[in-house]
Amino acid sequence: MTQPLTAQNVTAPGMSVRPGLLLAFVVFCIYGGLALTVDFPHAALGIQSDEATYYMMGHSLAEDGDLTYRREDLMRVWKEFSGGPTGLFLKRGQKVKGAHFAARPPFFKLDGDPDPVRSRLFYGKSFAYPLFAAPFVAMFGTNGFLVLHAVLLAVTALCSYLFLHARAPAMASALLAGAFLLVSIVPVYFVWITPELFNFSLGLLAYFCWLYKEAADPERSPRGTRWLFTARSDIVAAVLLGIATFSKPTAIVFAVPIFLWWGWCRQWTRLAGIGIVFVLVTGGLFAANLAITGDWNYQGGDRRTFYWEFPFQTETSAFDRIGTAMARDEGLGDIIFDSRVFWRNLRHNVAYYFVGRYAGLVAYFFPAVFALVAFLAGARRRPFWQWLVFGTAIAQMLLFIISLPYTWLGGGGSVGNRYFMSAYGIFLFLLPPVSSIATAAVPWVAGALFTAPMVLNPFAASFRPGDNAKHGPLRLLPPELTLVNDLPVNTDTAKVRIWFGDDPELHDPGFQIYFLDDNAYGREADRTFWVKGESRAEFLIKADRPMKRAVITLMSGPFPTDATVSIDGRSQSVHLGADSSQQVTFALPSGFWYQARAFVWVVSISSSSGFTPIFHGANDTRFLGVHVKPMLVLQ
Repeated sequence: MTQPLTAQNVTAPGMSVRPGLLLAFVVFCIYGGLALTVDFPHAALGIQSDEATYYMMGHSLAEDGDLTYRREDLMRVWKEFSGGPTGLFLKRGQKVKGAHFAARPPFFKLDGDPDPVRSRLFYGKSFAYPLFAAPFVAMFGTNGFLVLHAVLLAVTALCSYLFLHARAPAMASALLAGAFLLVSIVPVYFVWITPELFNFSLGLLAYFCWLYKEAADPERSPRGTRWLFTARSDIVAAVLLGIATFSKPTAIVFAVPIFLWWGWCRQWTRLAGIGIVFVLVTGGLFAANLAITGDWNYQGGDRRTFYWEFPFQTETSAFDRIGTAMARDEGLGDIIFDSRVFWRNLRHNVAYYFVGRYAGLVAYFFPAVFALVAFLAGARRRPFWQWLVFGTAIAQMLLFIISLPYTWLGGGGSVGNRYFMSAYGIFLFLLPPVSSIATAAVPWVAGALFTAPMVLNPFAASFRPGDNAKHGPLRLLPPELTLVNDLPVNTDTAKVRIWFGDDPELHDPGFQIYFLDDNAYGREADRTFWVKGESRAEFLIKADRPMKRAVITLMSGPFPTDATVSIDGRSQSVHLGADSSQQVTFALPSGFWYQARAFVWVVSISSSSGFTPIFHGANDTRFLGVHVKPMLVLQ
């Protein structure tokens, strides 16, 4: 253990734990009260994303004491959700006979025979999160998942405060700790029955156990924290990181700096102990999964997903017939490292990771960006352990950007960057001592500008994730063109992949439009659409080949209007008289080459005025601005 580097910055003779306890108490009262009183099935508006699997696993552990999928488990879902467990992941087991090395990650493969009981099915997700949730589910039903989340939020709030207060005044530390939790999208995932908040908490608490001793003075620390200055704290950190790695294997990166730190300190005995515990916990959990299913990889083997019909629902609902194969046994190196687009994807994704409209850290995790900037502002003064945290944070980001170039945000149903949740907790430990209350308030002000509507209405933000970026400052940020097919707007199928062009008389090429907001009405029968009056509609055009020109025909209603068309930053404005039309033509830039198989352009069209047809003899109550017919030209 090194001597504290900045304890002298705290003027009080001892640390005051009361502000931290008050913060944790308020957080628990708010979210614990919500957890105990909300009618979750009604408020959640249905099961989404990966919730079905974790919901059923939690109830199966709580009520049946196992992780085997049965018809009773399926029937249990309909007691609360009339739509059933949409998105359920199941897999068949196997009887292991041996193992051999493989050329692709993870570089080994189990050999086995199919489970002789072909009707026996298991859940295709990690059981770590539902295992911890099961006691709460047994006591409080489905709301028990939220009770666990409330406990985790309160504990992380207190630990965040204690770490920050070890090097800074109490009030500024309480403000920063509160901002870290409450003006990011962490509270949105409070209402998700998925491991995101669980994984976030494991990472933060593990690093707290490791690093508190490096920041705090044992003589000034409050009662009950003495064990954090002993080797026991590192053992607890190793246990937490082992659980986190089983829950999300990429979390193994978080263990590396702890090993490096104690190696650098030449504490070989402690290093060995931590390593043994980490391997035992991680390996033990994967071994338990192997014993249950016959496969160490809960996402591998004969794994399928189900959306509308489920095994055992009827006598004909067969696993093989109704499921979509979703096994993940090998890395997709040929797709990830496609030389034609790899470097372009990497450059764009690094930028999008920070300032993207739907998943950027600036918008959805501003306290992490604040911590990163504060760390770099005085980089030369930062202790070595903080540089290890910094390296881990960057490595985790690059891991997702490189390995998942087309879906690093966590899938189309995500709010912000769902996969970043597991890494977010460690950014707290990049913060330098902050004494100024005004400085500590910065994350509150900036973060709330983006996240306040989502935090205050997490159920709506979660069920309609594509709506979050339709208004406010999020619209100022660029849409992530590397993620076109996984953007949250894809959850509203009426607004994406809409077919335009392809007119038999004109012989023009067909293309797709993805509407990014509600300022354009749906496609008309003649493959045109209306832009809402006094509004700017933004959308993506996606074509399967390069295009030379875009020809946009604009038509006004009974009133004059000024229209502006912009394509990839190039704009043209025209004045349209009443009931008139005009064409604007753009020489198209190359566009973004998406997945080396499609080309994408960002387009916006605005109208300065509008009218409602119902006041002009038509049976149409929409507020219309300008009528648009888009066309692309190959030559």
